[in-house]
This record gives sequence, structure tokens and C-alpha cells, in this order.
Amino acid sequence: MNTQLSLPVQLPDDETFGNFIVGSNALLVAQLMALFDPSVDSPMITYISGESGVGKSHLLYSVCAEADQQGKWISYIDLQQIDLWSIDVLVGLEQCDYICVDNVHALKGHRDWQVALFDLINRVKEIDHARLVITGIAGPGQMELELPDLQSRLAWGVSFVLQRLNDEDCIHMLVKRAGMRGINLPDEVGLYLLNRSKRDTKSLMKALNRLDQLSLQQQRKLTIPFVKQALDF
Repeated sequence: MNTQLSLPVQLPDDETFGNFIVGSNALLVAQLMALFDPSVDSPMITYISGESGVGKSHLLYSVCAEADQQGKWISYIDLQQIDLWSIDVLVGLEQCDYICVDNVHALKGHRDWQVALFDLINRVKEIDHARLVITGIAGPGQMELELPDLQSRLAWGVSFVLQRLNDEDCIHMLVKRAGMRGINLPDEVGLYLLNRSKRDTKSLMKALNRLDQLSLQQQRKLTIPFVKQALDF
């Protein structure tokens, strides 16, 4: 999926709009899908806040996957990894069709990066071509950043809070993601897993990855006794 990416990163190809469990986030998903409709006057910035592990990165990967399918020029950067980059990676990104900025809260204590992102947003506004999708654990007004002007820029567009999935949706997610791997995960096994692990999306997918690996190694079906043994519940 990285043929159109402006940065040399490899994004997961199994996190798309097609397998994102919407739950109570229908308006947010509709807003992101509308970014690809030329008849819609989309805001320059779509800001997504929410707790860690609720699926914010999944939505950014989904935007990238959709843009890639349409042959658009994409930029994705995870600000939790800024130690790997120079601020120069933000130069010229205003020419992209879509710019996905993950974990903007990670810029706390990095004023140079805050200034660089501020300048990028201003360039995007001036050219009026790219669309920014930005995530953080708190809304623009609640960010603890040293550059107030950046916080005000983050609030220029529309802002959503990504809601955590309820139990039924979590089980649906587990069953669906298991099915994508060719694994049959009965609902009762999904419920058992949900009741005994952390309920954030990242932890659940980590548990599913482990079960996938062990079930292949041992040629076992996903039953409650197997899950209990495999994950040491």
C-alpha cells in the first residue's frame, strides 16, 4: 500500500474502512469517506481524539488505503517516531492530496516540531489542496503543547472524539478479523477473550495475533479451553 506514500513507511494492509467496526462512530467515518467525494466541500483539517487503543491509527491507515486505491499522493507520519525523522520531512507535504498525522500529542516538549507542523498547516491553507487528518489523545483545546498557535490551527477544521466499542461490537470485530485470517472464532470464545483481556482494540488484536500463531502451530481450533491455555488466563 505504500506506492504513493511520500515517506518510506510500510503501513498495515489489513486495517481499512472495510474492516473498521463503526459502532457509535458513524458520523466520523462518514466524514472521512466524504474526503474522497469531489462534490463535497471538505474541511481542511479533520481532527480525531480518543483514548489510546480505540482505533485512531486504524482510521488513518484506512484513509491511506482508500487514497492509495484512487492513486492519490499520500503522506503518513507517526509523531511518536519523530526521533527517526528530521523536521525537514514536513517540507513540501502541502503538495500531497492527503496528509495523515498520527499522535500529535507526542509533540509535547518538541517546540521545533510544533513550529514545523504549524508552518505546514499554514502552507496547506495557502495552497488549499491537501486535506489533513490528525489524531491525538485529547482535543485541540486540551492539548498540552508549548505553541498555542498550533493548538488554534488544529481547531480550524472539524473535530471528533472516537468512541470506544461496546462489548457486542468488540466481539464482532474479533470474529471479523479472525475470519479475515481464515480462522473460525465462535462468539462465545470472543466473549470469553473479551472478558479476560484488556478491552482496547490494540490489546485485543495482540491477543488475536497470538492465538492465530499458536493455533497454526498446534493445529488447534479456537475453543475456550485452548484460549485459556494459550493466553494463560
